[in-house]
Amino acid sequence: MRSDVRTALPTAREALAAGAALTAGALAAFVLTNPRSRSWAVYASDRELDRWLSSQPTGVVVGVVLAVIAVAGLQRSGSRRTAWVLSALCVIVLAAAHWTVPDVGDIDTLIALHFGKTAAAGVLLGSSVAGSWGARIPQVAVVLGVSATYVLAGVQPPARGDSEYLEPASLSTSAIGEPSWILLGAAFALTLAAAVVASKQFRVQRLDHPTLLVALGGALTLAVANRLLGAWIEDQEFGSQFRVWTVVVVSLAVVLALTVTVARMLPGLDGRFVLATTAVAAGAITVINDLRAPSVSVHPWLALVVGVVAVACGMGLPARSERLRIRQSVLGITVVAVVPLVSVVAPEFGSNGALLVVRLAVLGIGVGLAVGGSIPGAVSVAALALALPFGSLVFAAATTIPLSRVVSLEDLGSAGSNLPHRLAGAAMFATVLACGAALARHRSAVRATSEVPRHEDSGDNPPPETP
Repeated sequence: MRSDVRTALPTAREALAAGAALTAGALAAFVLTNPRSRSWAVYASDRELDRWLSSQPTGVVVGVVLAVIAVAGLQRSGSRRTAWVLSALCVIVLAAAHWTVPDVGDIDTLIALHFGKTAAAGVLLGSSVAGSWGARIPQVAVVLGVSATYVLAGVQPPARGDSEYLEPASLSTSAIGEPSWILLGAAFALTLAAAVVASKQFRVQRLDHPTLLVALGGALTLAVANRLLGAWIEDQEFGSQFRVWTVVVVSLAVVLALTVTVARMLPGLDGRFVLATTAVAAGAITVINDLRAPSVSVHPWLALVVGVVAVACGMGLPARSERLRIRQSVLGITVVAVVPLVSVVAPEFGSNGALLVVRLAVLGIGVGLAVGGSIPGAVSVAALALALPFGSLVFAAATTIPLSRVVSLEDLGSAGSNLPHRLAGAAMFATVLACGAALARHRSAVRATSEVPRHEDSGDNPPPETP
């Protein structure tokens, strides 16, 4: 009995790796979260602001691609110690950027600093996934850190409020500000400790060239498509209501088609994770936008606690077979779909206060179920899927541009002020359902892949050899 308890408890090495994975994943996710906002992080001329705003999404998609490239390099190296050392170096780069920002005197330097930060965050995400993947507790920790931060990164007060737009803003490379020194310090200390105690026998998952090529090609294709289509939607801000929604529907259809294609090309059941994180990105965006509203009255710490606990509870549901994992993922996506559905039925319901906290809790449980039931075996697929929500610029543009665009009196008279909110909710609801339907089709492949071992092992023993 005592031996069973000991084997169920994490070792010191696993505990340090889990802490490093949690904090490094959260830090990378925070830096890659850079929403479109009217709360400018800089004070400059119109021409400089145009260049600044254009650089923001471009830097994020660069980070998304670098996450998969970092995993590929670490798979070739094979050393988990190298992965954690690289993570610590990335944290140092992010800390240096944080320290440098107050002394930046021009927009070009700030743009360069932004690209440096997003590149470091992408590598940090990839290295933390590579260092933790294969050990159950650390890999769950990195998924928890990234998923929870994606939803909660914007709950802190923005760098600039709408009521202060005529005054110079505090300088920052992001619309949500710089990461806290506490998070930077914790991530550095834990990644360094994980590097010190890393075992030479416990190697990074072996390089699988076909899977890596699909993951890298998927990251590049989806990142570029989201960047171009997101910009296309933003260009419709002054267009007619019919035109903007036509562009939104076409953009969503293209992104969905590309996502499903990439998921189908991945081996076994690993494509589920790509579909699950895409569904999460679409379903969570309405709550995320409400949490980032300048007028929100929910205390940031309350939102953080509720969101993290909800995601952790959803991920904690045990599922011992592939069939049960698929059912768990489908259940999670169904719960996530409730969030945009509420926006269709009652656009103003739960936009602030206690009901917003309830919506956040429901979303968090759905996110935990969806990602927890679809964790893949291939580390490159994990890096791709965890990075995709931050590059989902089409979802962000589809739920902000139609709501903030200049609306004519004719539009208001014919459609009503709540129609854009209902249409945005319907678009995200349909996207979540499409991802859920594609994921559910994997049920037919469960029997064929049930004999294939998953890439999981303990933190002390090397992973099983594969031919």
